[in-house]
Amino acid sequence: MRAVTMAFSAAFLASMYFRSYFSIVGPSLARDLMLDPAEFGWLVSAFFASFGVLQVPVGIAFDRWGVRWPTTLMMIVGAAGSALLACAHGFGSAAIGQTAIGIGCAPIFMGVLYFLGSALPPDRAGNSAAIVSSVGSFGALLSASPLSWFTATFGWRSACWSAAGVMLACAVAIALTVGEATSRGPRPVAKRKNMRWPMLMSYILPICFTLSLGGTFRNAWAGPYVTGVFGQNGNIGLILSAVSLFGIATSFLLPLMLLLISARVLILASFACGAICATLIAIAPDFSLVLATAALAFLYAIGNVHPLVMTEAQTLIPDHMRGVGLGALNTLVFLGVSASSSAFGEIANMSLPPVVSYQFIFALTAIALTGALFAYVMFRPPTVGRTSEETASKPTLE
Repeated sequence: MRAVTMAFSAAFLASMYFRSYFSIVGPSLARDLMLDPAEFGWLVSAFFASFGVLQVPVGIAFDRWGVRWPTTLMMIVGAAGSALLACAHGFGSAAIGQTAIGIGCAPIFMGVLYFLGSALPPDRAGNSAAIVSSVGSFGALLSASPLSWFTATFGWRSACWSAAGVMLACAVAIALTVGEATSRGPRPVAKRKNMRWPMLMSYILPICFTLSLGGTFRNAWAGPYVTGVFGQNGNIGLILSAVSLFGIATSFLLPLMLLLISARVLILASFACGAICATLIAIAPDFSLVLATAALAFLYAIGNVHPLVMTEAQTLIPDHMRGVGLGALNTLVFLGVSASSSAFGEIANMSLPPVVSYQFIFALTAIALTGALFAYVMFRPPTVGRTSEETASKPTLE
């Protein structure tokens, strides 16, 4: 199991890198390929759209063939996509490359959840998934200052070639270490094996759709925001490193916080803080670079509650539909990123002053997060999530 955990951690690190790298590589790529802001937004969306659309098919594939070979083959496609992006000379080839990279990253995190959920009891599976998630979060850090230096020194095409090699190596590691998991331990008794479970979990769908909305800035729009509003006063590589370090620190603190606070409270607090930060920046996006960095960090950290949201949702998903259910929820997560990035690109392309553009962008973010929070508070049945909270509040520290 240790070798499997290491392979998954490396693969998830690569996935987190690819979710974030375009904030550094994208501006140079857009300049060399002469892309406008809308095309930039569509390139970001191409990754997350393919990532999101494939979640349900990936879940079906896991239910039928297991995690090993679907993950390996799709990661090989992702490596080829990064290589194609390195050779791109126009929007079309770049979009195909980004789409292929999204295909390669699509099965990784759900593969972690699915495999560990099958191989380990719920409490150990959750703790192991948190470890993989924490280690993988360093991928976001690598895509900040280190990638900024690498791109400035060797160029964005070399960065894409290097990432293609890493993705291919991770695919080989998955193929060599991951076997077939057999279920260990009882599943949560809160699961309803009836036709009402989709209706019961409808309250959590807005949360899933906006779960990685804050990460859209870290992954793509922090760079254009800082350079457009603050000009050369903002070191984007340093800012993204600070945002990533905050996200990593909070991800490692999550198991400890769960000893004192319920998963539900952590979800509520994360979304409330994110909505407040987005509102403040929407009011004055050019007020302070330090405050803007802090707001971006809090927005990015919302994504750390992803395992908690999925744990709560799984108490409602029947065992025989676990892959499909997880896939549907992850589809919402990443389609939310894709939709928001496209919307941000259209706003940025409206020929408004940069400050006004980002007032609209952050206001839209605040409205979306507030709406998701309202649905979660008002429509969450009182009996939902009890099992997941009991499990999550007692993490193992192995």
